[in-house]
Amino acid sequence: MKRLRELGIRVGRLQPGALDAITDVDGVEVGHVDIGDSDLNSGLSVVSPYPRAVKERELFVGRWSLDEGGAVSGLGVAEDFGTFSSPIVFAPAPVFGRVYEALIQQGIQRDSGLSTNAGWPPVVMGLDDGAWNDVRRIYENVRGEHLDRVLRIAVGGEVSEGNVGIGRALRAFGVRGGVGTASRRAGRYTVGVFVAVNGGGPERLSIDGHFLQDEVEVESSGPQEFSAVVATDAPLLPLQLRALAQRGALGAGRCGLWNADTRAGQVVAFSNVESGKSTVSDVLQERLYTEDKELYALFAAACEAMEAAVLSALLSAKPLQIGERVLGVLRADLAQKLKGN
Repeated sequence: MKRLRELGIRVGRLQPGALDAITDVDGVEVGHVDIGDSDLNSGLSVVSPYPRAVKERELFVGRWSLDEGGAVSGLGVAEDFGTFSSPIVFAPAPVFGRVYEALIQQGIQRDSGLSTNAGWPPVVMGLDDGAWNDVRRIYENVRGEHLDRVLRIAVGGEVSEGNVGIGRALRAFGVRGGVGTASRRAGRYTVGVFVAVNGGGPERLSIDGHFLQDEVEVESSGPQEFSAVVATDAPLLPLQLRALAQRGALGAGRCGLWNADTRAGQVVAFSNVESGKSTVSDVLQERLYTEDKELYALFAAACEAMEAAVLSALLSAKPLQIGERVLGVLRADLAQKLKGN
């Protein structure tokens, strides 16, 4: 499926980055590993805040969560420190602990002391991809070696979307979900989003203020959750990043992904500061952060990019047979409405 810009569809008013992806934030890398066979569709996805070759890096972080967020590790500790240095791994909920342990092993290889600037605390975001999977098969087949692989292949540049990695068996708006990405420019800075779309009801799907009519019957039962990462090259402090994550969540609300039925939601925001400084203390000492009056353009960018990323995930999904006719209608209806407005 073509991406939004190739379809002539634009969400919001701000200009996308060159790739319209989270990797427009310099240094951010994304990777996916597909896991399964004819009766298993699962996988892992990772958002790495800086290239794997960088051994030590400490970044400011903030988050928004709905009802404590759901299956997630490391973020409570990261909030206490205000910093993190781990890749952010999206994993199936049944193997959440296994992936966490494997990520610890990765950190030990970098630094036997598990320093906060070399992989600690490990950040894992668990998602329910059991709507079309046997949970036992997920548990039997997703292993630590898959984490090693996804970390090795994470790269910058173009980002695969739809049913790749953790997005292979997600369910959204009564049909097949997936993963999506988008970015927006806010002055001299960029805000990028990566989202795993795993919830929402078909009657609530709204893009750029346009509601899609439910033209066919679909099943709206299933997981009601989402997880996302917001990245920016703007120098933001932890409290500012928490506010940025909250505005990203508003974008999920605008399109109906976050609604009254949502059971778990998590947005992590980090600043990948391009200042030439490698430590948080350097950033504070030289006041390399953004004044509050400049934040609102970044907030708008996070909201727009989240909404666009959700739409991109849906348009990139390759539906299972049971959802093919339904998603085809949604795609056609969406493209027609947005092109005409």
